Amino acid sequence: MRYILSLLILTSFYSCTSVKNFDKPALLEKSDGYFFEVRDGNQLFIYDYKPIENYNSAIFIISGITGINHNSETDIIELLSNNENRIVVVHPRGTGYSDGTRGDISNFNDFINDYSEIIRNDRDYGSNQHKVFLFGHSMSTSVLLAAADSLHNIAGAILVNPPYMRKEAKGMSPSFSQYIEYASYYLFANHTPIVNMAGDPAKIENEEARKESELRINDPLLVKYFSMYMMSESKKIMDSMIDYSKTADYPLLLIYGEKDNVVDRTGCDLIYENWKCENKEYRLMKNGTHGKSTVIQANEIIKKWINKK
Repeated sequence: MRYILSLLILTSFYSCTSVKNFDKPALLEKSDGYFFEVRDGNQLFIYDYKPIENYNSAIFIISGITGINHNSETDIIELLSNNENRIVVVHPRGTGYSDGTRGDISNFNDFINDYSEIIRNDRDYGSNQHKVFLFGHSMSTSVLLAAADSLHNIAGAILVNPPYMRKEAKGMSPSFSQYIEYASYYLFANHTPIVNMAGDPAKIENEEARKESELRINDPLLVKYFSMYMMSESKKIMDSMIDYSKTADYPLLLIYGEKDNVVDRTGCDLIYENWKCENKEYRLMKNGTHGKSTVIQANEIIKKWINKK
């Protein structure tokens, strides 16, 4: 039986269809932003949105392994800025305009440490004039918690739909045959991008989620396929969210969309219950989905929370 299982896995490996991510796009001459050189020499792109000279706070938008296109996130950037806060958007290594292999990394700790290094070296970190907040949505909330664990001057974190516990989502969850395929890559080609993180739009029932999936698939600044190493390390970070919550000594605003078909609310409850800092707030958005609608519905809540800190 063990031999047959091994043979099935090996056969699946050799029958896998090869996939390819977009190459790193060339930076447009008119693109706002700059490059930051991290400790190993990689150049990471940073978009810095400062609406006014005398802004109140600096808010870092943390993204997950798929990256972020700041041009398509102007609605969220403007919402968080409220024309009074500076917004910093980092293109993580291996995504966007930043250096790095698309869909894989040799050591996942580098992905986390990049954020910590950039924030520590930012002009507002430790400043008496400006407070620093961190914002994360979905998987990026786990990256946020891991990066913040080594920081000491955070005024607060905004977590939207943190995926400590997840649901099976049609069009977003692998099929049985894909699980077999991924298992073969895990054993024999752990650093080869294969897992599609953009999902299958044709199978996604929620209209908002379907449209966001369609945009991700065709966006050269975002990464679609990931290695099993990246996926397994990402899961470890998500599984560690409660441990990070227990040591989080900075204020929390946790927001959950009650119509989220990807994230289970029970996990959000556990993060809130285990959060170390007593200065915390938990809000439920009745019609909020896994996507942007939850953030947009929480607009006023987010603004008031930041202004109170």
